[in-house]
Amino acid sequence: MTSSENSNVILEADKIHAWFGSHEAVKGVSLSAVMGTVTALIGPSGCGKSTFIRTLNRLHEEIPHTRVEGQVILEGKNIYERGVDPVGVRRKIGMVFQKPNPFPSMSIFENVAAGLRLAGISKRSLLAEVVEQSLKQAALFEEVKDKLKAPGTSLSGGQQQRLCIARALAVKPPVLLMDEPTSALDPISTAKIEELVMELKKDVTVVMVTHNMQQAARISDKTAFFLMGELIEWGDTSQVFTTPKVEKTEQYITGRFG
Repeated sequence: MTSSENSNVILEADKIHAWFGSHEAVKGVSLSAVMGTVTALIGPSGCGKSTFIRTLNRLHEEIPHTRVEGQVILEGKNIYERGVDPVGVRRKIGMVFQKPNPFPSMSIFENVAAGLRLAGISKRSLLAEVVEQSLKQAALFEEVKDKLKAPGTSLSGGQQQRLCIARALAVKPPVLLMDEPTSALDPISTAKIEELVMELKKDVTVVMVTHNMQQAARISDKTAFFLMGELIEWGDTSQVFTTPKVEKTEQYITGRFG
C-alpha cells in the first residue's frame, strides 16, 4: 500500500480471529479499506469470507457461542474497545445481505426511514428529504416515487435489494459491507447493483463478499483471496487476477480448485 493510500485508510482489520464454539473460522486476518474504493473478498464456500465481514461491524457476536479476537479500527478507533456501542458501530458500518430483507410490515418509505427514526429523527420533512436522497443513491427513486406507501415486500427481488441498500445509506455510513448482494438476483438486477456499487464508492467505502470472480474483476479496486479461514493474497484487483503472487490464488482464479 502506498503512503497516500495509507493516509486514506478508513477501516482496518488487525489480526482478526473468529470462532464458532471451538471452530476457528477466521485465522488472524489483517487488511484495510481505503476511502472511495471497493474491496472484493473471494474464495470457495466455507472459507471464512462472510464470517470475516460480519466481524467488521460486530454482527458475528450476535450468534450464540461465538467470539472474536483482534482489532477493527474505524476512523482511528477500535470498535471492539470496552464501552463501544455495537449499534452505534452498525450505523457507521452498514450491511447488505445475500437475500434482500426489507422489513415486511413497513412501507417503502418507512423501510428507508427506519434507521433515522431509531436515531431519534422524527421531523417529517427531514425524513422525506433523506428518504428521497437515499432512494436516488440506490438508483430506485424513479421506480418507486409514486408508491412510497406500498409494502417494501411488494417490490421485485432486485428492487428489494436496492431498497435495503437505500435503508443502509440513509444513516450516511462511511463504510458499507455487502455479503454476496447479487447471488439471489437475475442478471439484469445484478448488473444494476454492480453499476450502483461503482457509483456509490464516490461517497461510501465498500467491502463486498462475492463468489463471482468476474464480478470482482469488474467492480473492485482491491481483491482479497480467502482459503480455509486465512487471507492468502490481497492487492490491487488487476494484479491479483493477472499476476497473482501466490500459487493457490492462481489455482483458484484459473478454476483448478474451488
